[in-house]
Amino acid sequence: MADQYHIDLNQFTLVQLREIVESGDLFPSRQILAEKVPERFAILESMGINNLQELITALSTKKKVERFAQESGLPLDYLTILRRQAGSYVPGPVYFKDIPGLDPDHVERLASAGIKQTRQLFERAKNSAERADLSEQTGIPADVLLELVKLTDLARAGWVGPVFARIIYETGVDSVSKLAEQRPEVLFEKALAVNREQQLTRASFTLKDVEACIETAKSLPKVIEY
Repeated sequence: MADQYHIDLNQFTLVQLREIVESGDLFPSRQILAEKVPERFAILESMGINNLQELITALSTKKKVERFAQESGLPLDYLTILRRQAGSYVPGPVYFKDIPGLDPDHVERLASAGIKQTRQLFERAKNSAERADLSEQTGIPADVLLELVKLTDLARAGWVGPVFARIIYETGVDSVSKLAEQRPEVLFEKALAVNREQQLTRASFTLKDVEACIETAKSLPKVIEY
């Protein structure tokens, strides 16, 4: 069974990844991926790579990257960045202690129940029955727990860290289903307005960051029931 926390890596084809690379929708540090795209992706396919799961598995360690470079003839620096790009679609969990605006007591109560981060909550609070049980177990009010679940849902989208999850939530976009429907320019302006008002971060985020989140949200399994 596919891991529903992130996109289905087996269904994310090499063709889709190539289209993203060819579109030029890459972070500046990854522009090497836009070089010799047809030639290099043909080599990847000849090496038996058909989807993102196979690519991530083939490049999962430094030694594997080095071996793949030797066997395929692809440059090591190219494969290193390709590995980073592929890994971007598998977001790590966000720790609740790092999300602004949460009551430390609620964070501690969750931790006492073995839930310190978003992936752990995702596995235990996908529907109302599970949330009711967890609310009774931890003493966290149902409405507060629902907010935590919504922040968890947003954190599943690529490039959404703890602060950005809060910013998106404060715009009124409180699920990946809603995030997937957003117009990037509109959400970007709303996010800027929220941050100006609440001063959640001094770090800059760009329209490209917002576009990446929305695109990832479109492919995420919509498995949390509200």
